[in-house]
Amino acid sequence: MKTLRKYHKWPSLIIGFFLLLFAASGIVMNHRDWFSNINFPRQLLPPDYQYKNWNLAAVKGNVALDDSSFLMYGNIGIYRTDKQFSTFTDFNEGLGKGMDKRKIFSILHSEAGDLYAGTLFGLFRYNQESIEWESFTLPEKSPRVVRVEQHESQILVLTRSHLYTFSDGADQIISEIPIPKAENDDGKASLFRTLWIIHSGELMGLPGKILVDLVGLGLIFITLSGFYYTLMPSMARRSGEKLKKRLKRINRFSINWHNKLGVYGIVFLLITTITGMFLRPPLLIPIAYSRVKAIPGSSLDHENPWHDKLRDIITDSASNSLIVSTSEGFYRFTPGDSLSRTFQVQPEVSVMGITAFEHLPEGGLLVASFSGLYRWQPEFEIVTDYVTGLPARTGARGNPFGALALSGVITENGKPLAMIDYQAGLIPLNKSNIKPKMPEHIRKLPVSLWNLSLEVHTGRIFSVILSDFYILYVPLMGITTLLIIITGLWMWLKMRKRSKKPKNKALYENSEIE
Repeated sequence: MKTLRKYHKWPSLIIGFFLLLFAASGIVMNHRDWFSNINFPRQLLPPDYQYKNWNLAAVKGNVALDDSSFLMYGNIGIYRTDKQFSTFTDFNEGLGKGMDKRKIFSILHSEAGDLYAGTLFGLFRYNQESIEWESFTLPEKSPRVVRVEQHESQILVLTRSHLYTFSDGADQIISEIPIPKAENDDGKASLFRTLWIIHSGELMGLPGKILVDLVGLGLIFITLSGFYYTLMPSMARRSGEKLKKRLKRINRFSINWHNKLGVYGIVFLLITTITGMFLRPPLLIPIAYSRVKAIPGSSLDHENPWHDKLRDIITDSASNSLIVSTSEGFYRFTPGDSLSRTFQVQPEVSVMGITAFEHLPEGGLLVASFSGLYRWQPEFEIVTDYVTGLPARTGARGNPFGALALSGVITENGKPLAMIDYQAGLIPLNKSNIKPKMPEHIRKLPVSLWNLSLEVHTGRIFSVILSDFYILYVPLMGITTLLIIITGLWMWLKMRKRSKKPKNKALYENSEIE
């Protein structure tokens, strides 16, 4: 029993604080919309989280307003600037104050003169009279709009699951364009996505998320009560009789519920811990491209074969078709087709997602992601590295991080002026001398609470201390948590076995206080 106590107590004391961070950050991540208006001061974060030279996905792209000005957009929201990038004016009125509300994926300046913004929380249209963005209702609950594109007189709006269209002008009746099923669709789901929805509770929708929240709250109580049980005796020895009796009552209550929550919630604790370990490298690597049968009744077993898989879209006027970027590669289709056709030769795209997808003036398509920057000529089955001009590796599955981890591209009349590296920031292209200085008021923009929670939950925030070894944070924390859970259950079973009474008093007392 002493050995079990040792392996339960000391690992708990060592990682207890981090378990609290895991639980609290997980609850925030599970309800992004609930916390979307809450920001955290960037100045309080480590140096790696400070903006410099438009890094950290501050900018994704730009769109021309007129002959003399641009709109730049990305994680910073939307800012109006001149062609020399010398002044920056806030253009976010109407989007909300939270940085999550200002996460912009796409902006379109239509031929009719209207401005549309695709954001994390839906589609917005700019009201020229009230000088603010207004929400544009789509026939979908909580749409995440990843692209707004124009095809002739039609506006195309791509969310993570659907493609909509309406006329560019006054008569804006929205209709859906069904994206046909992929010709190579096997009906299965990725193992990674399956583990993700189990870990978050999304498997059962909102009730499932609430259940996982309760598991998180239970873990917080178990951790704090464990600290109390271990650390209070030293305080009790220095206390008077009255306080000592109160500490005894608190101790019995806390350890009673510590045991109950730990034992009766052990299945949920184990599932949450094990699934979480496989959602980050290195344990993610062996399962990253594995596919399994979709869990019946879950969001993976959806009548829409593209549910939560769509990432970007572009029109191909040469073939009068649409090319869509998805989490499973690029596909081509024409509205009315029975199947979407895959490309035998296509550029690599990081699992982090595509970050630029544009027509090039010289022909072909510009494709950017954390795997690099490419010129893709689908009709000739050619992919070249846009920076070097050399032939590039092809395939739907790109490395998570290439030599260039690009979060966006700045263009003028379709020609790339600069690429935005996630770490290095803005890098000029094609002998361009564009070097816009990042204004102080933009550099000091806060970070959303959700993004901060993501950095904490994945352990990336500890890379400041652990350097590249932070990648081991999640698996080591998971293994240690499993050790704590198993030894705790083992101790409880042994104590129950020894007891001849309905309840073993020793389970609810601390001998050092009693």
